[in-house]
Amino acid sequence: MPDPSQLTQFPRPSVAVDTAVLCPVPGRGLHVLMTHPGDGVWQLPGSILRPQERLAEAVARCLREKARLVDRAPVQLHVFDQPDRDDRGWVISVAHLDVLSAADVGLTEDASPTKDASLTDDASPAEEADDVSSSARDSDYADSPAHHRKLVPVHEVHELSEEHREIVRVAVHRLRALHERTPDPFGLLETEFSLRQLRELHEVVAGESLQADTFRRTMLPLLDPTGQAVTQGRGRPAQTFTRRSELALRADSRIQAPEGPQ
Repeated sequence: MPDPSQLTQFPRPSVAVDTAVLCPVPGRGLHVLMTHPGDGVWQLPGSILRPQERLAEAVARCLREKARLVDRAPVQLHVFDQPDRDDRGWVISVAHLDVLSAADVGLTEDASPTKDASLTDDASPAEEADDVSSSARDSDYADSPAHHRKLVPVHEVHELSEEHREIVRVAVHRLRALHERTPDPFGLLETEFSLRQLRELHEVVAGESLQADTFRRTMLPLLDPTGQAVTQGRGRPAQTFTRRSELALRADSRIQAPEGPQ
C-alpha cells in the first residue's frame, strides 16, 4: 500500500496545455487556429508543462512560440483527463479558449483555387521547414522549428487528432453559449457599435442568422446608448451603444430583484 505522505510513490500523469484560438471571420464563419511544426501534423498550439512552470506561463509560451501571439490571456476551458486520450502515455490536458479577429492573428486569405477556404501564412509547412534561420524561429529554443499557421472553419478540422477536435467542439459550444447571453464577450468590436454590427458578429459565432427583434430584446438591457449614430449604407444612421460594465449590471440586478416577504 503506497504511503500517502510520499507522493513519489504514486504514478504521475504528464500535464499538457492546449489552446483553441477561435476567430469569427465575417462572411466565412467561425474559424480555429491550427499550427504545423513543419515535420509533424496540424495541431492546436499546446505543450507539456515544464518543471516549475505554471499553467498560464505554459499557455503564453505556446501561443508565443507556435501561434506568434503575445500578450494574450486565454481563459481555462475544460480539463480533459481520459487516461487513454494520448497515445504517448497518461496525459491530462488543461484546455484554454482565446478569441480574436483574423486580422489580430495576422493571417491572409489563401486565394488559390486548389486549396481549401482557409486563412493561411504565405509559406507552406514544407517551405518553412526547408528555409528557417535561427533568427526566424518562433521558439525560445534554438532547435525548435518555426510553426506554420492557418485558420480553418470549425466544422472542417479533420486534420486535427480526435483529442484536439474534441477541444474545438467544447470551445465552440462554450463560445456560442457566452454569446447567447452576453454582447461581444471578448471585445472584438470597437468600443462603440450599432446593434446591426453586434448582431452580425453574433451571427458569425452562431453559424446562423438571428431574428433581429429577438436579438434586440435580449441585448438592449446589456447595453448603454452613446447618443451618437453611425452610417450603415443606405437609410438613416443607426444608434450606437457600448457594453454595460459588470458593476452597472450588478447594480441593476439588485434594483430589479423582487422584495422578499415582509
